[in-house]
Amino acid sequence: MGNVLSNAGPGDEFEIDSVPDETVRAKLLRLGFLDGAVECRSRVRNGPVVVRRNGTELAIGAAMADRITIHLT
Repeated sequence: MGNVLSNAGPGDEFEIDSVPDETVRAKLLRLGFLDGAVECRSRVRNGPVVVRRNGTELAIGAAMADRITIHLT
């Protein structure tokens, strides 16, 4: 297992390893966030992490970001 998404900082590029919530995993898969490098755009302290892939930005809540594992690329 790698780091969790909530530890990513602005500008970090990473791939998502695992998403424990099946509904969130399905959404990320449909939006293309599970098949390549993702960029952290911003992180609000104790708040959401904003990620970007292929021009699509998505805010992921802090609680979920604490459970999504990633590895830096």
